[in-house]
Amino acid sequence: MNTPSAIHASARILVIDDKPVNVELLLDMLEDAGYENLEGLSDPRQVEPLLEEGLPDLLLLDIRMPHLDGHQILTRLQARWGEQAPPVIVLSAQTDRDTRLQSLALGARDFISKPFDQHEVLQRLHNTLQAHFLLRERSNQARQLQDLIEERTVQIQRLAREDPLTGLPNRTTLLELIEQQRQAQRPFTLCYLDFAGLSEISRLHGQASSECLLLTLRERLHEWLDPEAQLGVWRYSAWVLCLPGPLAALRIEALLERLHRPLQGDSLSVRLDVRVGVSHSQMPHDSAEHLLRMAALAVAEERGRWQLYQPSLEAALQRRDQYHQALHQGVEQQLFMVYQPKIDLVSGRVIGAEALLRWQHPQWGLVPPGEFIPLAESSGDILNIGQWVIEQAIRQLEQWFSQALLPRDFRLAVNVASLQLVQPHFARLLLERLRHSQLPQGALEIEITESGLMRDIDLARQQLKVLADEGLSIAVDDFGTGYSSLAYLKTLPVSVLKIDRAFIQDMDNNPQDLRLTETVVQMARSLGLGTVAEGVERSRHVTLLHHIGCQLGQGFWYSPPLRAEEFITFCRRQNSSGEHLRLRY
Repeated sequence: MNTPSAIHASARILVIDDKPVNVELLLDMLEDAGYENLEGLSDPRQVEPLLEEGLPDLLLLDIRMPHLDGHQILTRLQARWGEQAPPVIVLSAQTDRDTRLQSLALGARDFISKPFDQHEVLQRLHNTLQAHFLLRERSNQARQLQDLIEERTVQIQRLAREDPLTGLPNRTTLLELIEQQRQAQRPFTLCYLDFAGLSEISRLHGQASSECLLLTLRERLHEWLDPEAQLGVWRYSAWVLCLPGPLAALRIEALLERLHRPLQGDSLSVRLDVRVGVSHSQMPHDSAEHLLRMAALAVAEERGRWQLYQPSLEAALQRRDQYHQALHQGVEQQLFMVYQPKIDLVSGRVIGAEALLRWQHPQWGLVPPGEFIPLAESSGDILNIGQWVIEQAIRQLEQWFSQALLPRDFRLAVNVASLQLVQPHFARLLLERLRHSQLPQGALEIEITESGLMRDIDLARQQLKVLADEGLSIAVDDFGTGYSSLAYLKTLPVSVLKIDRAFIQDMDNNPQDLRLTETVVQMARSLGLGTVAEGVERSRHVTLLHHIGCQLGQGFWYSPPLRAEEFITFCRRQNSSGEHLRLRY
């Protein structure tokens, strides 16, 4: 005798036969075999109400019955429950072919002949339950898989429309929302928020800290914004804000004020630098994407500021793109060098110069350095251009010294971009080139910016130490405008501080600028560093700089940047004449 497994033993089995004796016989047989959950009915009209209360795992169903025969019950089972209907084993003394085919067509799984053979009954019942439970298990697995697929589909659809970190609308959704505003012809203002410093926060404090700050920023803006406003993420460091209503400058100023407040998160308090570009729906445009691109183009150059889109901005972008393409294709044949003298404020002599790069394009004319050099730095073209500049400076110095046109202590400064400085072999290759030159030691000076130093302070320190150990002078350009710190000045082999023109320009009218300049000069003197003032444009500048102890001056008061021949002419006149420009103040 087959002994049912635990799962079979608990199966709910319903026996339906119009003869109670048959019902009792089967129930006793199944109970003796170990089945525990058994029911029997002699009236077929009670079957459907009972099944409505809960479906059994198996029906043993007689065919020949009054009121409702087995075939009618099979038909109603399929009509009411379909695939969920329980399996049915037909009980019948009639084994003719038509009866069997009709039962199978209506969904019967098997047959048990009357009179009952115990072993046959139990084996057929066991087989049917085995198939039923296996099918149900697979059906459940399929249903679970389907649920997981549907859940994952919802997640994917959500991720396709939301920023995964903040849950804010992403660029796809933003464009749809803006387009809806356009179609509704309701006035609105777009603010493109460009955040700076997030990558630095991630490097210094970890990705989790920067993400925590962004979540804090999201909550701060949501607290302030109207319910009708839409905030979304265009990319990790750029968000978009759609404000209902026409352009309102005061509202944007209030937005900047709120963004300027320190963000608290994860034991960290920082201010995010933000620049904002603005466009609005009244501007001529042909799509939501166009309007958003206008806002992105208008992003202010200065941090903490906003700028409204103007058509000239797009023209400037196209011009920068043309510059970028031309730089990438190689423009060395269009480049040339000019040299701006550095004047000793005590003697009035020319004791050095700064080599400056210029670009003369055959179609565009003279391209401003402030436009093409940042493009070259961002694209990486500055590596080739910077190498060209160093080579030209060395060759020019060699020519001047070979012709005895300059004193042997003359020093020419070349600007080195931050990307050049962090190249691992920069110092070694430069020293190799100098060893093969005819230059006296110290004739070439390296100028670097504070921001360039901060790109990789450790690597910069290593590179500059190698150069300084070989006698090269290191000057920090634009000192005072970036990350000025005694900490790095004490650890770097710096020789000269160049005071930025921003402090010199109004020092004769602004006492604060004068005090700042004097402080820098005193600090440099205490560290044993030389000082050069940039942007000397008036005689009063010379007087004040000489008075506070600045050593060198550079600017249009003395001379603009000059071509090589003009520079030598200026030096001869300046250094041989008894009337030095210093006396002009």
